Parts: sequence; C-alpha cells; structure tokens
Amino acid sequence: MLFRVLGAGEFPVPLVAAKPRLVALLLLTSGNRPVPLDTLVDEVWPQDPPTSAVANLRTYLSQLRKLFPGRIGSGTGGYRFEVRAGELDLAVFTTLVAAGRAAAVEQPVAARSSLAAALGLWRGQPFAGEPAGPVLQARAAATRDDYLAAVELYSELLLRDGDPAAARTLLTKVVHEHPLRERLRSLLVLALYRCGDRAGALVAYHEARTALATDLGIDPGPELAAVYQSVLRLDRRPLNAPAGLAAPFQLPPAVADFVGREPEMARLVELLRRREPVPGAGLTVVLSGMAGIGKSALAARVAHEVAELFPDGCLYADLQRTDGTATPLDHVLGRFLRALGVPGETLPRDQQERVDQLRSVLTGRRVLILADNAAEAAQVRQLIPGPGSVLLVTSRALLTVPGAHQMELRPLGTKAGVALLERIAGAAAVAAEPEAAAALTELCGGLPLGIRAVGMRSASMPGPALAKLVARLSDEHQRLDRLTIGDLDVRASLALSYRRLDPAALALLRTMSLLPLRTFAPWLLAALAGISEPEAFGLAEQLCDAQVLTRAGEERYALHDLVRLSAGELPGPPAGELAAAAGQVFLAAALTANQRLPGRPMTLPAPTSPTARAGAAPVEWFENELDGIRTLVPRLAGSGQVDLAARLAIATVNFCVLRGRVDDWAATHDVIPADAVASPATAALLALSMGSLHRFRDDNRTALPELRRSYELFRALHDAAGMAEAALGWSVASRQLGRLDEALAAYDRAARLLPVLADTPATGYIHLAFRQPISPSPEEESAALSRALRIFEATHDAWGGAEAHTFLAAAYRQRQQPATAARHARAAVIAYTELRDEMQLTVAEIVLAEAYLELGSIEHARALAAQCLARAARLGHRWGVASAGRVAGRIELIEGRPAAAVLLLTAAEAGYREMGLTQAAEMTRSLLEQAGQDH
Repeated sequence: MLFRVLGAGEFPVPLVAAKPRLVALLLLTSGNRPVPLDTLVDEVWPQDPPTSAVANLRTYLSQLRKLFPGRIGSGTGGYRFEVRAGELDLAVFTTLVAAGRAAAVEQPVAARSSLAAALGLWRGQPFAGEPAGPVLQARAAATRDDYLAAVELYSELLLRDGDPAAARTLLTKVVHEHPLRERLRSLLVLALYRCGDRAGALVAYHEARTALATDLGIDPGPELAAVYQSVLRLDRRPLNAPAGLAAPFQLPPAVADFVGREPEMARLVELLRRREPVPGAGLTVVLSGMAGIGKSALAARVAHEVAELFPDGCLYADLQRTDGTATPLDHVLGRFLRALGVPGETLPRDQQERVDQLRSVLTGRRVLILADNAAEAAQVRQLIPGPGSVLLVTSRALLTVPGAHQMELRPLGTKAGVALLERIAGAAAVAAEPEAAAALTELCGGLPLGIRAVGMRSASMPGPALAKLVARLSDEHQRLDRLTIGDLDVRASLALSYRRLDPAALALLRTMSLLPLRTFAPWLLAALAGISEPEAFGLAEQLCDAQVLTRAGEERYALHDLVRLSAGELPGPPAGELAAAAGQVFLAAALTANQRLPGRPMTLPAPTSPTARAGAAPVEWFENELDGIRTLVPRLAGSGQVDLAARLAIATVNFCVLRGRVDDWAATHDVIPADAVASPATAALLALSMGSLHRFRDDNRTALPELRRSYELFRALHDAAGMAEAALGWSVASRQLGRLDEALAAYDRAARLLPVLADTPATGYIHLAFRQPISPSPEEESAALSRALRIFEATHDAWGGAEAHTFLAAAYRQRQQPATAARHARAAVIAYTELRDEMQLTVAEIVLAEAYLELGSIEHARALAAQCLARAARLGHRWGVASAGRVAGRIELIEGRPAAAVLLLTAAEAGYREMGLTQAAEMTRSLLEQAGQDH
C-alpha cells in the first residue's frame, strides 16, 4: 500500500508541511475524480482564505507534482490524483466492506473473510492529526461509521458461526473506543453470554445502561433490553418469543429466479439488521417504483432474508385488491390481530380501536410486517409498529410517511436484465443469441415484469426464439400485445396505475406519450395543455408520485418506454395534431430565446407569442430543449409539416453558431426536403442556414450555390438584412476558394445595403468582412474591423464582438504587430470561453498561438497548438486540425526538428487542399519547402 489514511496519513515520500498534506489527502481520497479549485481553497482555509489562496495552492500542487511525478493532472473540472487499484488503504477498505455486506446473506464465509481483511487495515480515525477541513472531516466521519458497521456485521457473523470468543475480543476493544454505540453494546453482552460468562454479560449490560443514562440521558433501547432479558432467562437465543404464543409466518414465497437487485437487497438487509432504535417508534421502510418494476419480489426476498431477526412473527397483507381498489384496512387489522393470538370474538368493531389494539399487542415484540401495494400514506400510517418491529411497504405511489426510509426502484440495467432473462428462458437460449437477449431487455425498458413475460414466451417457442421476439417487439404497435402471457400482463399492470389519476393528469400523460421527446419541462406542458406553469408542474408531480412519470433533472420529466406506449392508447386528439401543436409552441419559445442570445449572426423573425421562460434564460433554454427540437423536427417533416419543421430548425441556428454545435445544426437541417418548403421567406432562410452550415463544415464548394440561391430569394422578398447576410456568406466562401472577383462582387452587394440597415448587428458583420483582399489597405481594414467591434459592443452582440477581436488579431499579425494581435486574440479567447463556443475558441487560440510565436513565446504557442489540435480533432473541425498542425509544424521548424515539421506540415497542407483553401495550402507548402531544405 503506497498511501495510508486510515489513521495518521502515510505517504511513500516525505511530506511534512500541513497544507500540502491536506491538498494531497483531499485529492487522494476523491476516487480519481477532479477536485475543483474552490473545494481545495475551502478545505485548506475553511474560515478566511487569504487573497493569495489560489496562488498558494498552485505552489502546493507544483510541489506535489514533483513528489509524485505523472500522478497529478488538471482539466476543466479541477485537479486529479491518479490512484491505482490497491494503492490507497481507504479505497481497499471500502471495497472490502461493500463485498462483505453483499455476501453476508448468502456467502457468510466469504463475507467474514472480506470484513476481516477490511478491519485489518484500520489503524484509527482517518486523517488523524491532520487539520482537516469540511470535506475530509465528512469523509472521516462516514468512514468511521462504515468501520463500526463492519465491526457489528463481522461480530454478528462470528456469533452466528459459533465463534463468540473472537467476537468478544473485538467488541471489547471497540466498545471501549465507542462506548455510546448501543448496537456494539448489545453484541458484546451477547458474545459474553455465548462464551459462558453470564456474570460478565450482566455486568456489560449495566455498564452500558449507566453510560447511556449518564451521557445521553436515555434508557437502553429495545435490542439491548431484549438481549438482557435473554441472559436473565438463560435463553440461548438472542431474543425469545412470548411464552405460549406461536409466532405467525405469513410471508408469500420468495421468487426462485430473483436476480438483478443485489445492491438494493444488500442495502435493505443491512438497514433492517441495523435498525437504529428510536424511542417510541419502529422502523418503516417504503419501497416505491412503477408497475412491474419488481417491488413485491424484492420485498418478499428481503423479508425472508431477515425473518430470523423477528422471532415474534412475520405478517403480510396485500393492501390492493385485484380490481385496483384498496383493501379495507379493518380487514387487514383483524387478520393481523387474529394471527397474533387475539380471539376473533374479542376484536373491536371500530377501526381506530383495532389500530390501538395492534400497537398494544406488538409492544415488546419483534415483528416484521410486509404491506404490499399500498395506495396511499394513510394506510401505512395506521400500521406503523412500536420499537423493535419493522414495517416494510411497497407502493406504486410515492408515499409521504414521516420518519420512513424511502427507496425508489429503477429499471434493470442491460446486464441485470439479461441475467433475469437467462434464469427464465434458460442459459443456453441466451448464450445462443446474446445480442438478441440484450435487445429484448432494452425493448422491455429494463422492466422485470416485461422481461419475465418475454422469457416465458420464448421458453414456449420451438427453436431459437429471442431474435424472433426482438423483431416482433420492435414494432411499437404490437409491443404491449407481446408482453403478456398468462397472468403476466404489462398493459394491465400499467393500467392499474392510471386509476387514481385525475382527468387533467391523465390527459397530460397521454399528450406526453404521443410526442417524440425524451424529457419535458413544465413550461411546455403548460403551453400544450392551455394551463398555467404552476398547474402543469403540479400535474407532473402528481404523475411522478403515481410512478408513471420520472424526474429527469431539475423540473424536467421523462416517460418509461412502456408507459409511453400504454398511455398512448388512451383516448384523445390525433398524434399529428399534438406534434404540430408542440412544433408551434417550440417555435415561439425558440424565437423568443433567439432574440435574447448574446449574438445573432442570422436575422430571424420575432415570435408571434413570446415565451417568458425562454426569454428569461435563453442560452439555458436552448441547452435544455435542443435535444427535443432535434427529435421533433424530423417528425414534423415526415408528417407533411415541412414549413413548420424548417422554421423550427432555423430558429436554433444562432444558438448552434454561438456554441459551435455543428452536429445539432446539421441534424435539424439534413432531414428537411428544401424543395418541399412552400413559404418563400422560409425557403430563403433555409438556404442561408444550409449555406452557412456548409461553411462551418469547411465545405465552401457546397455552400456557394445555397448562398447564391438564398440571396436571390431574399432579393425577391425585398429583405435587406437577408440579402446582406447571404451576400456576406457568399463573399467569404468565394474568398476561401480563391475566387477573388466573385468575393469582391458579393461583398459589394452587401455593402450597398449599409444605409438601409443602419447600426445593427448586420452592419457589424458587413464591416467585419471588409478584409484583405477586399479592403484597399491594411489601415482601412483595421478601421472597418474596429467599427464592427464598436457596433457589436453597442448592440450587446458578444459573439460578433469576439469575431471582431479575432479578425483584428489576424489583421495586426499581418501588419507585424504581434503584441496588439495577442491582446485582441486574448479578448476573443475570453469571450468564446464565456460563450462556450469551442469551435471559434479554437480559431482564436490558433491566432493567439501564431502571435506568441512572433513574440518569441514558443512554450505558450506549443501548449495552445497542442490544445487546439486535440479539440479540433474531437469536434471534427477540419480547418482547426490543419491550422493547429501548421502552427505545431512551425514550432518544430523553429526548434530545429525538420523531420517532425515535415510530418505536421504535410498533413496540414493536405487538409487545406481537401477543403479547397488554396492560399493557406500554398503558405503551408512554403514552410514545407523550408523544412525540406533544413532536413
């Protein structure tokens, strides 16, 4: 072990200073995840960090990098310490404890081995002696709790397996260190008694009672008191059932092929075993989830696993009838009371009296109650037992039961789903068609009920059946029909979840089910339903509470695939009408958000009905909704709503430009048949957008005809702003392809519109394009670019301002003024970083790298070139890859490595020529020739 933190920190190299030690400890114990700089500051200086805190931290990190070479890296998320498997005692300890817990039920020998190994690593309180801040203090406390829980579980396993002496030795030591941990005290009393030391057990109990009374002012809890009573009665068991009463056992059989819920089962078993006592209250656990998710199967399995802890009985009731109505509570109470020995003729008629009598009968007993399919919290509250007993509840609804532990089941992952399918259909069937098995699990949405149905159906079919079932289930219109066999019926199970929904919530669910969106926001639901946003939020939360809708982030909701298919069968308006309505709602919101973006290279129409939410946070709105728009546009185009699809796609363009989201831009445009667009205005915008998209893809040859067509369409509409934008794009594409006469003519078309457009962002972009070889002189070029910058600043167009700084940087480089060029390039880098436009950030950083080269700052240039090359490759930005490669080649040439320069420059030249950028290719060729001469 290289790094030890369970106790005083130990490192493989000397590390004396306290603050660097804290930084190292925090990074080491962060699970190979990056730690933000702010978190490091708060940890090292929890109260009043000095003004030099960040600088000091960078010094500490530099020291640590030297001590641990190659281990500490940095990125956008912060600083990260690479810790390999087996190097950190805390990580090994955590893994061993988790393995011990998971194996405790079915593999006690393996569990004991894992827990013993974990406890062997413990040297004391984590980070002992360190001036730990809030994060390390929290980690130390959590690890100490894990340690104590491991001691308790290990001791329990030793007692169960007949080794009380080992348990006594361990518990004596740990109780001395943690005298107020009542569970430890209970186990110590039991261990002493099992060792034959009854007197010692009684003394241990009285010591525990005195400590609890003196330090906490409380009496021993039910578990410790019950163990004490067992010792007094000379009972060899830890607890004893009341004399003369046969303990009822009503649990339903556990599912034999249960699989895939190991983490949840381990967590529940541990919770029920530990059940920290609370004066006057028993433990209540609510297990919730959608229909068919496997709540009842998990609850029954867990109940059987812990049944031995409840010698006074296990009770069971299904709180829902087969028709979906609630089982009368007085029937449930009567059944429980009779099972607990209360004669039927003495049962009170009043329901509340039965509730009171049940609590009285359960007093002093340890009973497990499994209440299945609870419909509402009122049912559960009446069944909550007193100290020592446990109520385990399953429900399709999210029940608000005070003091209850809540666990919500999610669909099975593919691996667990395939394991369940294997148990039902047979290992041979799954091994023969593994891909089909995985596909079936996904088509069932990870729902155990659906997987069981297809598994049983496949087992009844001759020959290989899984691929056939995949083909049948792939048809959404037949999927629910196929997910039924015998009494396993996914459609019927889901339908029961809808019975308690009010009509408005049900109508909203149906609307959501027919839209091709992965997530929904309340503003959209409100607009579609014609209600206020708070009303829509309330209905969505009601659907979540009924487990037919899931929360997918802050105020966002999602539908399970099978719920979507089931709810889509409910009566309501045709799906086509809903898609068109959603398209109109999205269009109004997107145009509203567009008006408030910090940059709008393309002039778009104003919304007919502005959407307040979209206008308040436009960038965030597009970030949240672009995925939905991408999905909706092809649905609209495919259903004949081509103009609406085109307008909606175009409404996202400025955001895509701002963020460099070329893939999203393409996804919304490539599905629209341009020749089917009826509106001339929409056709003009679509052609402009497509031409601009091709330019951003560095495909100027394809861009030119679209931009020319766009210009002609705008001219027919007498749309000056559109004409100017199309002509500018036309000019830029022509210039990149070396068609200078065409570039000058197109620019002249845009410039003639300056008087009409006044000082709007459109005029800023016209001035921005006034560059060599269009401008007669470098001085006039700089003046035009400065004019553009002032216009963008005045109109609050941050993206245009960043473009102006980038072009000014390039212009001053051409004039051999690298210091001024670097100043403008840095301003562009800052702006693009704030806008999160990675593509244009790459352009600006390449210009900055070139300026650094001319200033002699080779190391800065090298770092930027490498960074840009990696980012451009990730983005598929061909110009960025070629240009960053050219800068890197220049650096190799300057530093006397011509062979490396040739490789980089050859690739850059090829990239430029592929894009048709002749001038850039020739400049790169000149550098290549120089490298060849030096080589």
